[in-house]
Amino acid sequence: MSLTAPAASGFHLMAKPSGPACNLACDYCFYLEKETLFGQPATRRMSREVLDAYIRQTIAATPADQPVLFTWQGGEPTLLGIEFYVEALRLQRHYGGGRAIENSFQTNGTLIDEDWARFLADHRFLIGLSLDGPQEIHDRTRRYRSGAGSHAQVMAALERLQRHGAAVNVLACVDRHSARHPQRVYRFLKAAG
Repeated sequence: MSLTAPAASGFHLMAKPSGPACNLACDYCFYLEKETLFGQPATRRMSREVLDAYIRQTIAATPADQPVLFTWQGGEPTLLGIEFYVEALRLQRHYGGGRAIENSFQTNGTLIDEDWARFLADHRFLIGLSLDGPQEIHDRTRRYRSGAGSHAQVMAALERLQRHGAAVNVLACVDRHSARHPQRVYRFLKAAG
């Protein structure tokens, strides 16, 4: 009997280049309590050197027959600005040597304006948009520090992303309240596309 080594398989990393920094204060966010571990907000930005090493090493470690996967998450990754991701894409092209590279982006959507929507669509990012359902369900927990809900801004972001042809999926948190309204949440999300 001979044993053969299993085929090499890739891996998937999630980068949090802004650490726990976020413009919302969602009730169930596990990052809120971690903010004090990360120092001042100015230090909550992946440095150019770390970004370069992260992209170079991820590409090098991914088997050549598989796409290289990058997932950008936070906190809220849009806080870094489009320029950060322009540089990430440049580094991916530089180190990628023509390899297939895919980017995904998990966001609360509140900062997705026309420029962001165009950029994410043009560069074929898969966007995971945090949307818990209709306004009264979503805004119970996904609020700004002021207490104001974020539903209207998220819905505006969804419309912009869809209009620009971006690939969007939804990340919906289920809690005790929303679990009592599964059909309502489903119908809302389905109607929203």
